[in-house]
Amino acid sequence: MKSAQLALIAMSALTIWSCQDGTASAGLQIPHPDDSSKRIEYFVEAPAGSGPWPTIVLLHGHQVWMRPGGRDFLDRGVLKELADRGYLAVAVSQPGYGNSAGPADFSGPFTQHAVAGVIEKLRADGRASPKKLLIEGISRGALTAGLVAAHDPSVSGLVLISGVYDLPAYVADPNASRGKMSVIRSLISESGGTKEALDARSVLRFASSIKASSLILNGAQDDRTDPGQARRLAEEINRGGGQAKAIIYPDFGHRIPIEERSKVVDPFIDEVLGKT
Repeated sequence: MKSAQLALIAMSALTIWSCQDGTASAGLQIPHPDDSSKRIEYFVEAPAGSGPWPTIVLLHGHQVWMRPGGRDFLDRGVLKELADRGYLAVAVSQPGYGNSAGPADFSGPFTQHAVAGVIEKLRADGRASPKKLLIEGISRGALTAGLVAAHDPSVSGLVLISGVYDLPAYVADPNASRGKMSVIRSLISESGGTKEALDARSVLRFASSIKASSLILNGAQDDRTDPGQARRLAEEINRGGGQAKAIIYPDFGHRIPIEERSKVVDPFIDEVLGKT
């Protein structure tokens, strides 16, 4: 048998083993709920034992190089770390990233429904707890996380990191930095830039519908987002009967060091998902 054929058989066996084992060494896929011809990629790392488990869904931000999507959390060991703590750890490649079919729509309906579809699949399979689920999103992933939670009252926790939550105000900023202008160009290109499209992607417009316990983090030196929007979102969630806390780091920009944010994120996750 030729070496190329042997390599193909070995790769196929590895993929089958990975899926059966339930770990994230190979990406899993489901049809997109809105278009069955398109696939959504996600990665899963499960704790020992049998489910359903308290679940953490991780949503990446915009990725310039390679666009690995949810695989980034796998490669950095984040999924294994969470699974070792007893959580079903899930990373979703948002449409247009990794092997998830696009187009990217800047946290619009196509992206939101992709994430919701993965959650529904994991619950239907008896892996994700129906009552203990937290979504953590970074940058544009924070928008997606907030919007999914606003439309799904079963989401029990939110961690939003370095997001933008009032898109009309963001686009209208006359003093936008170069970093903000780059985000604005992507936002208009992917969404169409109409008032309706911006409103539909603004988590602040849906704050009163978010009942998940929420932790909102932002850097005061962030040149791509507005820390004031993080504060406003927490205020609006609380005003609507939810429970939210905003933390602004005075010395950090768009990238808040993992070791710093973990000091508040890890205990928050344990509290929300019942580990404390």
